[in-house]
Amino acid sequence: MKKNLGVIVGGTTFALFMVEAIMHYNMGKKYTKDNDGKETKVLEIPEKNELIKLALIVGTFSILNGMIINYVKKSI
Repeated sequence: MKKNLGVIVGGTTFALFMVEAIMHYNMGKKYTKDNDGKETKVLEIPEKNELIKLALIVGTFSILNGMIINYVKKSI
């Protein structure tokens, strides 16, 4: 269990922060206008390329978070 702490923390961080990233994406989109002048829908899933970019950013920091947790845990 102790060896897998970084994986658990990294996976949990990724899941939670990915939801947060999509929420922030939608907050930004809410205030932009489409070409026809209508506001964009709330809770829109980003296009594939944008979603991949978000996942890569969130994934990178989730892995770093898991590594840091493992390092701190070993230091204690």
